[in-house]
Amino acid sequence: MTTITINKRTKAGKLILEMAKFLSENAKGVVITEDETPRYNKETEKAIKEAKLGIDLIEAESVDELFEKLRD
Repeated sequence: MTTITINKRTKAGKLILEMAKFLSENAKGVVITEDETPRYNKETEKAIKEAKLGIDLIEAESVDELFEKLRD
């Protein structure tokens, strides 16, 4: 058995994954098992999700204004 790590976000990774999916459906000997472990710990994953959604973001025009808002 051989393990191949594929980055699904790249063009080459998508192509290889599609080919592997095709082979796993139509031929024996190819099994796809996706590892769904998060890249980071739970707290960091939550922070990334909240940042993408714009939750609790602080906007400032300058560094001084940002520090002032962070002190509050």
